[in-house]
Amino acid sequence: MIKPSLRRAKLKELAGFEVTGRFEDNLYRLTCITGELLGARRVSLMLLDSGAEREARLKLAALYGELPETAWKEETPPGQGIAGHVLASGDSLHVADIDVSRWRTLARRRGDRPGGFLSCPIGQPEQPVGVLNVSEPIERAAFSRGDLDTAELAALLIDRAIQVARLRRMLDSRFAQMAFTLEGAADACSVLSLSAHEPDRVARMLAKAFYRELRHCGFTSNQIIRAAGEIISELTGSLNRHRDRLREHKAGGRPPE
Repeated sequence: MIKPSLRRAKLKELAGFEVTGRFEDNLYRLTCITGELLGARRVSLMLLDSGAEREARLKLAALYGELPETAWKEETPPGQGIAGHVLASGDSLHVADIDVSRWRTLARRRGDRPGGFLSCPIGQPEQPVGVLNVSEPIERAAFSRGDLDTAELAALLIDRAIQVARLRRMLDSRFAQMAFTLEGAADACSVLSLSAHEPDRVARMLAKAFYRELRHCGFTSNQIIRAAGEIISELTGSLNRHRDRLREHKAGGRPPE
């Protein structure tokens, strides 16, 4: 069982979480704290992501423990799979043993380890942003009702941490401030609401502002296309570096820097 003193310490760490460095690394640190808080071998954080001409889907954003490499490429529509069901319903899920539950066909891995799991929505019911999944309890057969309550509190604190991280980045960026102004969202309440709850809309606003500024400065269409290609290249490089750091962590037992 988890010592009450450790649980209190980890809850305080989540509540006072300080955002530093890369956004992805902050998400990873949050899953690590949650894993230690709940005495679990695996914690995954899935966030909503949208693309052109399709609805938002859940994608793996951070992982404490292990999952198949293919998990990073999967996209789950709301309502499908365990996480999609939790997101669509807005209700947490507590399963003592997945092998004797309605979810057994969706289990990622089976073996000698306990098959209990917790899954909690992140964000407000009308504006969910993701799902927190906790599985493989350590030194006990299943998670308790108290563990579910703790996981729901952790999901709430993680949601706040994500909001703070996004808002800080927005406030630190003069380019982002310009984009908000161009879109008529210059007041503090509008900026806070958009950056915290509508990241897809914010991304589109930044893209429009980027295009307008390049046009305003006299760049040609081909030059703008090359600039967009550079953004994609930087994104690909960032994702590859993040995955390399995760592999190094698994091999050496050290958190990514």
